[in-house]
Amino acid sequence: MSPAVFNDIAGFFILTKIKFLQKLIIFVKPLQNSNIVVYYNRMIFKAKERKNYRPILTVAIFMFLLIPTHFFSPTTQIRWHKGYEELRQQALLYARSSGVKGDSEIIKKAYDYSVRFWMRWPVVVRWIQTESDFIPSATSKVNAKGLTQVMAGTADYLGEILLYSGAVGLTIEEEEKLAESKYNLYKVEDNLLFGFSYLKFLSMFSSNPEEALARYLAGQRWVDFLDSRYVQKISDGKPIILDAAL
Repeated sequence: MSPAVFNDIAGFFILTKIKFLQKLIIFVKPLQNSNIVVYYNRMIFKAKERKNYRPILTVAIFMFLLIPTHFFSPTTQIRWHKGYEELRQQALLYARSSGVKGDSEIIKKAYDYSVRFWMRWPVVVRWIQTESDFIPSATSKVNAKGLTQVMAGTADYLGEILLYSGAVGLTIEEEEKLAESKYNLYKVEDNLLFGFSYLKFLSMFSSNPEEALARYLAGQRWVDFLDSRYVQKISDGKPIILDAAL
Protein backbone atom coordinates (compact mmCIF):
# COMPACT_ATOMS: atom_id res chain seq x y z
CA MET A 1 0.00 0.00 0.00
CA SER A 2 1.41 3.37 -0.97
CA PRO A 3 2.01 5.98 1.79
CA ALA A 4 -0.54 8.31 0.19
CA VAL A 5 -3.29 5.67 0.20
CA PHE A 6 -2.42 4.66 3.76
CA ASN A 7 -2.57 8.29 4.85
CA ASP A 8 -5.99 8.76 3.26
CA ILE A 9 -7.38 5.64 4.96
CA ALA A 10 -5.88 6.61 8.31
CA GLY A 11 -7.21 10.14 8.00
CA PHE A 12 -10.70 8.88 7.28
CA PHE A 13 -10.55 6.53 10.26
CA ILE A 14 -9.28 9.18 12.67
CA LEU A 15 -11.57 12.01 11.65
CA THR A 16 -14.66 9.79 11.91
CA LYS A 17 -13.64 8.26 15.25
CA ILE A 18 -12.20 11.25 17.13
CA LYS A 19 -15.46 12.18 18.88
CA PHE A 20 -16.10 8.55 19.80
CA LEU A 21 -12.65 8.15 21.34
CA GLN A 22 -12.86 11.44 23.20
CA LYS A 23 -16.20 10.42 24.71
CA LEU A 24 -14.74 7.02 25.49
CA ILE A 25 -12.04 8.61 27.64
CA ILE A 26 -14.77 9.86 30.00
CA PHE A 27 -15.72 6.26 30.79
CA VAL A 28 -12.22 4.74 30.95
CA LYS A 29 -11.15 6.45 34.18
CA PRO A 30 -7.47 5.35 34.20
CA LEU A 31 -7.03 7.36 30.98
CA GLN A 32 -8.54 10.58 32.32
CA ASN A 33 -5.98 13.37 32.79
CA SER A 34 -3.20 10.96 31.79
CA ASN A 35 -0.27 11.85 29.56
CA ILE A 36 -1.69 9.53 26.89
CA VAL A 37 -4.80 11.69 26.59
CA VAL A 38 -2.81 14.93 26.59
CA TYR A 39 -0.51 13.67 23.83
CA TYR A 40 -3.42 12.23 21.88
CA ASN A 41 -5.25 15.58 21.83
CA ARG A 42 -2.09 17.35 20.71
CA MET A 43 -1.43 14.77 18.00
CA ILE A 44 -4.95 15.16 16.61
CA PHE A 45 -4.50 18.93 16.35
CA LYS A 46 -1.12 18.61 14.61
CA ALA A 47 -2.37 15.86 12.31
CA LYS A 48 -5.22 18.05 11.06
CA GLU A 49 -2.69 20.74 10.19
CA ARG A 50 -0.11 18.47 8.55
CA LYS A 51 -2.54 15.87 7.20
CA ASN A 52 -0.30 13.11 8.52
CA TYR A 53 -2.37 10.63 10.51
CA ARG A 54 0.05 7.72 10.84
CA PRO A 55 1.19 8.48 14.45
CA ILE A 56 -2.39 9.05 15.58
CA LEU A 57 -3.59 5.78 14.15
CA THR A 58 -1.03 3.93 16.29
CA VAL A 59 -2.14 5.72 19.47
CA ALA A 60 -5.83 5.30 18.61
CA ILE A 61 -5.46 1.55 18.16
CA PHE A 62 -3.52 1.31 21.43
CA MET A 63 -6.26 3.20 23.29
CA PHE A 64 -8.95 1.05 21.66
CA LEU A 65 -7.24 -2.11 22.89
CA LEU A 66 -7.32 -0.82 26.47
CA ILE A 67 -11.13 -0.87 26.53
CA PRO A 68 -12.57 -3.84 28.48
CA THR A 69 -14.77 -6.03 26.28
CA HIS A 70 -17.65 -5.83 28.76
CA PHE A 71 -17.76 -2.07 28.12
CA PHE A 72 -19.64 -2.77 24.88
CA SER A 73 -22.35 -4.77 26.62
CA PRO A 74 -25.73 -2.92 26.51
CA THR A 75 -26.58 -4.18 30.00
CA THR A 76 -23.31 -2.73 31.33
CA GLN A 77 -24.07 0.66 29.81
CA ILE A 78 -27.62 0.64 31.22
CA ARG A 79 -26.32 -0.34 34.65
CA TRP A 80 -23.64 2.39 34.53
CA HIS A 81 -26.11 5.09 33.52
CA LYS A 82 -28.57 4.00 36.20
CA GLY A 83 -25.84 4.09 38.85
CA TYR A 84 -24.63 7.50 37.74
CA GLU A 85 -28.16 8.91 37.81
CA GLU A 86 -28.40 7.77 41.42
CA LEU A 87 -25.17 9.66 42.15
CA ARG A 88 -26.63 12.78 40.53
CA GLN A 89 -29.70 12.47 42.72
CA GLN A 90 -27.54 12.13 45.83
CA ALA A 91 -25.59 15.21 44.74
CA LEU A 92 -28.88 17.10 44.37
CA LEU A 93 -29.99 16.05 47.86
CA TYR A 94 -26.65 17.20 49.29
CA ALA A 95 -27.06 20.59 47.60
CA ARG A 96 -30.61 20.91 48.96
CA SER A 97 -29.39 20.05 52.47
CA SER A 98 -26.84 22.86 52.08
CA GLY A 99 -29.60 25.36 51.40
CA VAL A 100 -29.39 25.51 47.61
CA LYS A 101 -32.77 26.40 46.06
CA GLY A 102 -31.80 26.51 42.40
CA ASP A 103 -33.18 24.48 39.51
CA SER A 104 -32.62 20.73 39.96
CA GLU A 105 -31.29 20.16 36.44
CA ILE A 106 -28.80 23.01 36.78
CA ILE A 107 -27.53 21.55 40.06
CA LYS A 108 -27.14 18.14 38.42
CA LYS A 109 -25.36 19.73 35.45
CA ALA A 110 -22.91 21.38 37.87
CA TYR A 111 -22.35 17.95 39.44
CA ASP A 112 -21.56 16.55 35.98
CA TYR A 113 -18.83 19.16 35.59
CA SER A 114 -17.47 18.48 39.08
CA VAL A 115 -17.12 14.80 38.16
CA ARG A 116 -15.55 15.59 34.81
CA PHE A 117 -13.02 18.06 36.27
CA TRP A 118 -12.41 15.90 39.37
CA MET A 119 -13.47 18.67 41.76
CA ARG A 120 -14.95 17.89 45.17
CA TRP A 121 -18.71 18.34 45.16
CA PRO A 122 -19.05 19.97 48.63
CA VAL A 123 -16.56 22.67 47.55
CA VAL A 124 -18.35 23.14 44.23
CA VAL A 125 -21.71 23.56 45.99
CA ARG A 126 -20.33 26.23 48.34
CA TRP A 127 -18.47 27.91 45.47
CA ILE A 128 -21.43 28.29 43.09
CA GLN A 129 -23.84 29.02 45.94
CA THR A 130 -21.58 31.87 47.07
CA GLU A 131 -21.09 33.15 43.53
CA SER A 132 -24.63 33.08 42.16
CA ASP A 133 -26.88 30.91 44.35
CA PHE A 134 -27.15 28.67 41.27
CA ILE A 135 -28.94 31.37 39.25
CA PRO A 136 -27.70 31.35 35.60
CA SER A 137 -28.81 34.92 34.92
CA ALA A 138 -27.00 36.37 37.94
CA THR A 139 -24.98 39.54 37.29
CA SER A 140 -22.90 41.28 39.92
CA LYS A 141 -22.26 45.00 40.40
CA VAL A 142 -18.88 44.57 38.70
CA ASN A 143 -20.49 42.75 35.76
CA ALA A 144 -19.47 39.21 36.69
CA LYS A 145 -21.85 36.87 34.86
CA GLY A 146 -23.64 33.59 35.26
CA LEU A 147 -23.40 30.63 37.62
CA THR A 148 -19.69 30.95 38.35
CA GLN A 149 -19.63 34.76 38.03
CA VAL A 150 -17.01 34.94 35.29
CA MET A 151 -15.75 38.43 34.49
CA ALA A 152 -14.54 39.75 31.16
CA GLY A 153 -11.11 40.26 32.74
CA THR A 154 -10.85 36.50 33.24
CA ALA A 155 -10.20 36.28 29.50
CA ASP A 156 -6.71 37.61 30.26
CA TYR A 157 -5.91 34.17 31.67
CA LEU A 158 -7.40 32.31 28.73
CA GLY A 159 -4.08 31.87 26.96
CA GLU A 160 -2.55 30.25 30.03
CA ILE A 161 -5.56 27.98 30.52
CA LEU A 162 -5.35 26.82 26.90
CA LEU A 163 -1.59 26.26 27.25
CA TYR A 164 -2.37 23.63 29.88
CA SER A 165 -5.69 22.55 28.38
CA GLY A 166 -4.68 18.89 28.30
CA ALA A 167 -4.02 18.83 32.04
CA VAL A 168 -7.13 20.90 32.75
CA GLY A 169 -9.20 18.43 30.71
CA LEU A 170 -10.51 20.38 27.72
CA THR A 171 -11.40 18.75 24.41
CA ILE A 172 -10.24 20.09 21.04
CA GLU A 173 -13.71 21.54 20.40
CA GLU A 174 -13.72 23.29 23.77
CA GLU A 175 -10.26 24.73 23.16
CA GLU A 176 -11.50 26.20 19.90
CA LYS A 177 -14.66 27.54 21.53
CA LEU A 178 -12.72 29.37 24.24
CA ALA A 179 -9.95 30.55 21.93
CA GLU A 180 -12.45 32.01 19.45
CA SER A 181 -14.69 33.47 22.20
CA LYS A 182 -17.65 31.43 20.97
CA TYR A 183 -19.34 31.26 24.35
CA ASN A 184 -22.21 32.89 26.19
CA LEU A 185 -21.56 33.34 29.91
CA TYR A 186 -25.30 33.27 30.63
CA LYS A 187 -25.58 29.84 29.02
CA VAL A 188 -25.27 27.14 31.69
CA GLU A 189 -22.85 24.83 29.83
CA ASP A 190 -20.59 27.65 28.61
CA ASN A 191 -20.38 29.29 32.02
CA LEU A 192 -19.65 26.02 33.82
CA LEU A 193 -16.99 25.14 31.25
CA PHE A 194 -15.23 28.48 31.68
CA GLY A 195 -15.62 28.62 35.48
CA PHE A 196 -14.53 25.03 36.16
CA SER A 197 -11.59 25.29 33.73
CA TYR A 198 -10.42 28.49 35.37
CA LEU A 199 -10.75 27.27 38.97
CA LYS A 200 -9.08 23.95 38.18
CA PHE A 201 -6.24 25.78 36.41
CA LEU A 202 -5.75 28.03 39.46
CA SER A 203 -5.92 25.02 41.82
CA MET A 204 -3.20 23.24 39.86
CA PHE A 205 -0.78 26.14 40.21
CA SER A 206 -1.64 27.42 43.70
CA SER A 207 0.07 26.28 46.88
CA ASN A 208 -3.24 25.70 48.70
CA PRO A 209 -7.03 25.88 48.10
CA GLU A 210 -7.29 29.26 49.83
CA GLU A 211 -4.85 30.79 47.36
CA ALA A 212 -6.76 29.31 44.39
CA LEU A 213 -10.05 30.74 45.63
CA ALA A 214 -8.50 34.13 46.38
CA ARG A 215 -7.04 34.22 42.87
CA TYR A 216 -10.43 33.31 41.42
CA LEU A 217 -12.05 36.14 43.36
CA ALA A 218 -9.51 38.92 43.01
CA GLY A 219 -7.00 38.05 40.29
CA GLN A 220 -3.67 39.82 40.79
CA ARG A 221 -4.87 41.31 44.11
CA TRP A 222 -5.40 37.82 45.54
CA VAL A 223 -3.00 38.27 48.50
CA ASP A 224 -5.37 40.81 50.06
CA PHE A 225 -8.24 38.31 49.96
CA LEU A 226 -6.65 35.19 51.48
CA ASP A 227 -8.54 35.74 54.73
CA SER A 228 -11.68 37.11 53.12
CA ARG A 229 -15.16 35.92 54.04
CA TYR A 230 -15.48 34.55 50.49
CA VAL A 231 -12.51 32.20 50.92
CA GLN A 232 -13.47 31.16 54.45
CA LYS A 233 -17.02 30.36 53.37
CA ILE A 234 -15.97 28.05 50.52
CA SER A 235 -12.72 26.42 51.65
CA ASP A 236 -12.59 23.64 54.20
CA GLY A 237 -8.81 23.40 54.13
CA LYS A 238 -8.86 20.33 51.89
CA PRO A 239 -7.79 20.24 48.22
CA ILE A 240 -10.33 21.40 45.66
CA ILE A 241 -9.23 18.76 43.15
CA LEU A 242 -9.53 15.07 44.03
CA ASP A 243 -6.23 13.29 44.64
CA ALA A 244 -6.82 10.88 41.75
CA ALA A 245 -6.60 13.75 39.28
CA LEU A 246 -3.35 15.20 40.60
